[in-house]
Formats: sequence, C-alpha cells, structure tokens
Amino acid sequence: MKHNKTNLSSNPRFSLRTISIRLQLPLLICLLLLVMILLFGTISYLSIRRASMTIGEQRLQSLTEQLSGMFQQSAHSLNTRCRILANSKEIVDYLDADPATRRMPGNSIDAFQKLLADTLTAWVEVRDPQGGLLLREDRTGPIYSGRPFSSQDQESGRPLVPPNIPKEIMEDKADSNIVGNLYHLGDSLYYPIIARTAGNGKTLGYLLSWRAVRNTTKTVDQLSQLLGSKAALYIGNNNGSLWIDMVKPVPAPPVAMEKPRKTVHYMRPGGKVIAYAMPIPGTKWRVAVELSQTLILEAASRFLYWLIGIGAFLTLAGSLIAWLISRNFTRPLDRLMRAAAAIEAGDYSSKVDIYRRDELGRLASSFNSMTTRIHHTQDDLEKKVQSRTQELESVNKELEAFSYSVSHDLRAPLRAVSGYAIMLKEDYEDSFDDEAKRITGNIIANVKMMGQLIDDLLAFSRLGKREVRKQQVDMEDLARACVTELSQALPNDTYLIDIGPMPSCKGDPDLLKQVWMNLIGNAIKYSSKQADPRITIGSIEEAGRPVYFVRDNGAGFDNKYADKLFKVFQRLHSHEEFEGTGIGLALVKRILDKHKGGIWAESSLGNGAVFYFKLTL
Repeated sequence: MKHNKTNLSSNPRFSLRTISIRLQLPLLICLLLLVMILLFGTISYLSIRRASMTIGEQRLQSLTEQLSGMFQQSAHSLNTRCRILANSKEIVDYLDADPATRRMPGNSIDAFQKLLADTLTAWVEVRDPQGGLLLREDRTGPIYSGRPFSSQDQESGRPLVPPNIPKEIMEDKADSNIVGNLYHLGDSLYYPIIARTAGNGKTLGYLLSWRAVRNTTKTVDQLSQLLGSKAALYIGNNNGSLWIDMVKPVPAPPVAMEKPRKTVHYMRPGGKVIAYAMPIPGTKWRVAVELSQTLILEAASRFLYWLIGIGAFLTLAGSLIAWLISRNFTRPLDRLMRAAAAIEAGDYSSKVDIYRRDELGRLASSFNSMTTRIHHTQDDLEKKVQSRTQELESVNKELEAFSYSVSHDLRAPLRAVSGYAIMLKEDYEDSFDDEAKRITGNIIANVKMMGQLIDDLLAFSRLGKREVRKQQVDMEDLARACVTELSQALPNDTYLIDIGPMPSCKGDPDLLKQVWMNLIGNAIKYSSKQADPRITIGSIEEAGRPVYFVRDNGAGFDNKYADKLFKVFQRLHSHEEFEGTGIGLALVKRILDKHKGGIWAESSLGNGAVFYFKLTL
C-alpha cells in the first residue's frame, strides 16, 4: 500500500476584509473620485479635442481658401495686363507677318518694355501657335530672333528655356490666359504668364512674361505668424512636378496632392500636422497650408494638465477628509475592541467610555450593560464551579477508594479460586477424567483473564487523572524497544517485522509506549495464524504533519465496524479465536485524546489491517 505525500499550501490573496475599516472608507472615496475624474476627464478631453480639431480644420480650410482667392486675384491682375499687351498692335503685326520675311524690330518692342518695367519680370518671350520660340528679350535687350538657342546664350548666364513649355502651351485652351507651372532654373524659381495673341479670328501666337519668385525667409516667417499656429505655406504645380515653400523647392507634401480639398493628417519631423490643399483658379498651381496639430490641441492639452492637477488635489483632499471621518467612527470601535479583548483575557470589569448619542453611543451602553451582566454571571459560575469541583473531588476520592477496594477485595477471592484450582489439578489430575480436566483448565484460564481485566480497568481509570508530560520523543527508537520487548515471547524467526524511519514528536514517552505496545501487540496477535506473518511500522506525511501506522497481514475485520474497536469491551473477534479484554484500543484512543491527536483503522476480512494515529501537541 503506497501513500502519496501531500503538502498543502495556500496562496494569500488581497481582500478588503483584511484591511482596517479606517482605511476602507478613504480607499473607497479615493476610488470613486478617481473613477469620476477619469470618466468626466476622458469625456471632456475627448470633446474638447474633437471641438479643437473641428475648429482647426475649419480654420485651415478658411485660410487655404483665402490664400487661394488672394493668389487668384493676383493671377487675374497679371493675366489681364499680359493679355492686353499680347494683343497690342506691335505684337499682332509681328506675329501676323510672313514668317519668311518676319524681322525683329530694330528697337525693343514697347510691350516688352512695359512688362520688363516690373522688377519681378525676368524676360519676355513671343512664341508661335505651336509653342516654338520666336523672340526673347530681357533688360539687356533682345536675345535672339527666329534662330535656335545657341551655346553662346547658355554661356551668357541667361536661364535656359524649359523644354516642356510648348507642351504646356498646347495643353491650354486657345482662348485662355493662364499662369503656367513653376520652374526651377539655375538657382532661381520662375513661372510664366501665358497670354494668347489673336487676329483675323485665329491664334497668331503667345506672349510669355517670365516672373521670378523672390521671397525671403523673413517674409515667409512673418506670413506664417499672421496665419498662426506655426502654419506652413506651400505652392506647387498641379501635376506635382515642383513644390516650393515660397523661397526654395521642397518635397511635395505627403498627402496634399493625393487628396485635394480634403483635410489630411501626416507626420513631419516636428510632429503631427494637418493639411489642406486646393487649386488656385487662373493658374496651374495649387496652394497647401499645414497647421501643427500640437498647437491646435494646445487648449485640450492644457485642460488635461489642469484636470490631472485638480483631480490629484481632489483625490488627496477627499481621501484625507474620508480618513478623518472614518477615524471619528473607528475610535469608539477601537475602544470596544480593546474592551472585548480585555473580557477575552478574563477582565470582566472593563468598560467603554463613549460620550455619544448616536448608534455608537447606544452600542457602547449596551456593551457596558453586557459586561456587567457577564461579570455577575462569571461570579455565579465561579461559585458553582467551586461547588461542583468540591463535589467532584469528593466523588473522585470515593471512586479511588472504590477502585482500591475493588482491586483488593476482588483479587483475594480470585487468588483463592486460582489457588484451589491449581491444587486440584496438581494433586488429583491423575484421577480426573477428561471432562474434569477441561473444567479445571477453564477455571484457571478464566481466573487469569479476570485478573487481566481488573488490571486493564484500573489502568484505564487511572489514565483520566494522568497529566501528560511533554517532551521530545524518538518514535523510531520507542517502536524498536517495544518490538524487542514483545519479541521475547515469540518463536524465533516466526514474524517479519519491518520498522521504517519515523520523525520524532512531542508527547509523554510512557503513554506513547503503551500506544505502541497495544498496536504492535494486536498486530502480532491477529497475524499469528498466518503462515508468514508480516508487520510494517512506519509513518507518512499528511498536511505537513507525520502520521504513524502499524500494518499487518492478519485476520482483519469488516471496515464498517471500525468505530467499535475503540470502545471499552468492544471486540470484533470471539475469545476463542483471539484472546483479549477489549480495553487495549480504548486505552490507546484515550491516550491519543490526551495528546490532542486521533486514531483510525482500515481493513477488510482476511486481508490484514492498518492502524493510523497522529499527535498535534
């Protein structure tokens, strides 16, 4: 039979029941305040954030629309001026002339000079209906007329003409005037104002006024400050070929070109921004404005910081007030607790002085009344106990006298009966027939059993007055000593007795010896009829404590009658099968009860038995 060792362990868990009431109320108030602040703060913050973003997006769209309108007005003014000059008599006559005999005027065309009077106009061009370059002039004079652009022109430092200008002109409507794409030529930025020249109901050509983009970083910063929220302004071609920040070329905004007329969000090195882009009518440009999301949400962030600060202050203040209130309630409870502890220690005169008229005051009054009644009841009980103790002492003395008288008076006639029976057997056994011999033997055996029964009863009665001496007991050595003592009356090599290692315990060594002697003696007795009697003595562990056992392979018993084994005179086998008085196991149980322990048995008929016992001293 194998026994598994089980170690019970408990994992402590946090519970409000383990916290003082004085702390429970502040914790509860703190928790409620935190939940309310978090809930209110989250809802408020999200609302303010949403409102700030909505206002920011509306402001962004309004700024972009205003800038688009402003650039549209400027473009319209430039287009009007250029259109008027493109249809002047000089330009019309020049373009309407026969290409074979067309000659550049001796002096600059007046229309060119009017355009070049604007300091931002870099040069002026005249192109044929297919976009071919016919005439070009800047402030230094005409560059060429009707000839290809040469390497000398390039070495002169004049900006090269962008190769896609013919395509840009041909893509426009024949009757349109428009501001063309931005171009990065050399170290400068330029854009053309394209005006159509018409005559005799057809397109004669185009006048292109090239203007330079000349803005300083300071000017752009001032414009950004006027727009607010660290706004960034970008101008770019509709086809996405070039974007500028009003000073220099820059990478295209990540999303502005992909989703025009829609607010988009993306990351910049300085943080997250929102942007809005829209075309500029009358141009091939679109304007995009970026606003810093951090600055837009500044009000929401400031509200969040204030909320955290106010929430922390309210939580601390609420917890402090709750602690003061709880202390006002728990102080009387502490006094009641100390008074109850004093009563538990035996001081029934302790009272609680609480001068209150609320429920705690009435509780204290009831407690004091209860204390007074307990004190009177205790006095009455002590008197009754003293009286009962005296009566018990008198009865015990009478029982002791009775036990002594019974032991002395019963033993005398038993010794006489035993003596006469032995004399009859010794002197007249030869003349007895078999029946007489049997009767004489029965008389001697019963007298012996009666003497043993008297000894066991006296031992059982004396055990009630025996005080347990607590000391460390080596259970393995004690069991071995009992086996050695019991083995002296056994045939040699008849029993196989195995004693395993056993831990020591605290108890009375004399009483524990009686336990071992009875249990091992019973194992020897009830396994005596087996061909190979085996007895095992050892211990197992249960809930961190040792449990000792004695196992045999003897006759066993029906396990449903196991409880009867430990009662006086209760036996599960007849006297003819196995001798005994039926007091040994009752004596063992009484000894273990004195050690605050227990004993139990497991068995089945014909399969032996095992007796377990433990001590908790």
